Amino acid sequence: MAKRGSVVLASAVLASSVAMLTATPAAAVGCGAPQLRVWYDSDQFGTYLKAWFRTRPGCTAKVFSLRGYIYCTNPTKKVYEKVTSGTAPVETETKTLPAKNKCKSFSATAKIIYYPDTDFSDAWTWKWGDYPA
Repeated sequence: MAKRGSVVLASAVLASSVAMLTATPAAAVGCGAPQLRVWYDSDQFGTYLKAWFRTRPGCTAKVFSLRGYIYCTNPTKKVYEKVTSGTAPVETETKTLPAKNKCKSFSATAKIIYYPDTDFSDAWTWKWGDYPA
């Protein structure tokens, strides 16, 4: 009888161990890929494009790293590189991007790494005056 109970217990431990290895970490569920946010602002001197990266709304996971890059595509030049970490919600520093007469289109990439070891990436392109897609 004791042998049968040991086999059942061992099977249960093995099954729960396999489930833990194949499941997405609970802390990162619902968090997913980073988001790129852009905002067009204007005043008496002109219109400005500001950008930043953030975690998805409602995410509360521990973020090891959120790193975003934005490039002007013509001429090709890196115009933004920021990184942050902490417990979500987190976002990178907001930065004003080059004016329309200096850069007409952009490309961006971002990668987020959640504790313990789950990562997501995304990429976007857009023209000045539009929004990233």
